[in-house]
Amino acid sequence: MATPNDYRRITRKTDRPMWIWAGCALTSVLLLFGVGIFVAITVLNKDDEPQGKLPDVWPSKTGEALRPVPMPTGEMVAALTDDTGAQVLCQAIPEQRWEEILGGRTLREAGGSCHAVTADLDVSARMIPALPEDTSQGRPAKTTVAGKLGVIATDKDGTSLSVELVEIAPHNGASPVLNVSVRSRVAKSPETEGKAKALAEALIAGATPPGPKLPKIGDDGEIPLQTVEPGPIKDKPLPVISWLLCGELGRALGVPADKAKPVFFAACEVNGVTADYSERSSVVHPTTSIAGLPAQVADGSVVVQLTGDPDGQTLKFKGTGDLQNLAEKVVPPLLGR
Repeated sequence: MATPNDYRRITRKTDRPMWIWAGCALTSVLLLFGVGIFVAITVLNKDDEPQGKLPDVWPSKTGEALRPVPMPTGEMVAALTDDTGAQVLCQAIPEQRWEEILGGRTLREAGGSCHAVTADLDVSARMIPALPEDTSQGRPAKTTVAGKLGVIATDKDGTSLSVELVEIAPHNGASPVLNVSVRSRVAKSPETEGKAKALAEALIAGATPPGPKLPKIGDDGEIPLQTVEPGPIKDKPLPVISWLLCGELGRALGVPADKAKPVFFAACEVNGVTADYSERSSVVHPTTSIAGLPAQVADGSVVVQLTGDPDGQTLKFKGTGDLQNLAEKVVPPLLGR
C-alpha cells in the first residue's frame, strides 16, 4: 500500500520547473509571429510587383489608326508597301482572335509594321525581304509554321519568329517573309514563343487566302505584262500598281498595251515615258498643280504630290513630250476619280 511519501516521490518525478513551460509558450508565440511576418512580406512583395497596363494614349505618336484596306489574296501580301502591309497584317484576323492569342485586351496600330500591345506584351508583325541570320534574341533556329520554313529565336525578353511565305529566290525585291516579334512589357516576362507561333499561323491564314502568285522578277526588276481593270492605285500590291500605270500610260499616249514595260517596283515605261509611284519620296517643292494636286516641274520630269504630306506618296513622270499634259490625263483615274 502506497504511503504519502510515495505520492510525493511520484509528484517530484513528473513536475517540471515553471521556466520550461514558459519557454515552450514563448517559442510557440515567436513561431506564429514569424509565420505572420513571412505571409505579410509575401503579400506586400506581390502587391509591389510592377503591373503592366495599356497605354493611356492610342495610337502612339508614331502610329496610325487602322483604316479600311483591300485584303490581298494569294502571294500578294509579299508585294505591298510598308504602310499598306502594316494595315493588312493588323486586320488579317479579327480583334477577338488577337486577344485570344495574346491573352488579353489588345490595341493595334499601323506604321512601318503592325504594332500591337497588351498590358504585358509588345508585338510587331511585318513583311521583310529574307529570313534573318541573326536577331536581338541571338542566332535563330530552324522551325516550321503552317507547313512553311521559318527561323525562331527566344530569350528572357521575348521571341522573334520569321516565316518564308513565298520562295525568295525568284522574287528578289519583294518582301516574302513574315516577321513576328513578341516581347515583354513587364519585369516578369510571360511566355512568348507559343504566342509568336500561334499569331504567325493565324496571320498566314488570314493574309494569304487562295489567289494569284507573285510574278517572277528579272535582274532589272522587270515583270511580265498583265492586263488589269482600270482603277485606283491606293493600297494595291506593287506589281498591280505597275500594270495600272502601264494601262493608263498606254491609253494617254495611244500606244498598244503590248509595248509597255512594267517593273516590280510600281513603275512602267511606255514609248520612252516612265511613270513611277513612290510611297516615300523626296520633298516636293510645288511649282504648279496637276489634277488639283501640288506638282513640281523640273529637269525634264513632273512629280505629283498625291497626299497632304510633301515627302509622302508621289507619282513621277519622266521622258520626252508634254509631260504636264500627260500627267493631267493619267493621274485622275489612278486616284479613282
